[in-house]
Amino acid sequence: MASNGSRRHGTSTMKIRLTVLCAKNLAKKDFFRLPDPFAKISVDGSGQCHSTDTSKNTLDPKWNQHYDLYIGSKDSVTISVWNHKKIHKKPGAGFLGCVRIMSNAIQQLKDTGCK
Repeated sequence: MASNGSRRHGTSTMKIRLTVLCAKNLAKKDFFRLPDPFAKISVDGSGQCHSTDTSKNTLDPKWNQHYDLYIGSKDSVTISVWNHKKIHKKPGAGFLGCVRIMSNAIQQLKDTGCK
């Protein structure tokens, strides 16, 4: 993650570049079919939201997509993974998992990156 200082609504923010590489060993929640996974990236509280492309019929999607995000000192980033085949059926359907990166972890990762 790279950073540049900027300002958003009078608060100090940094610009980071987030790369969503892949997911591995997603849970197979449908007995007969593999999911069509995609990831949603959001900066909690800021309204910033992005989605990866959908990968077809896989438990190991590869995206390698980049997003520029503006992060405040108390913001967190949530990356959730969804099955595109199921998201229109009912609220919460298609959820495969998520991770939340808290602001203190973002500060530590901005210079070193994450493997």
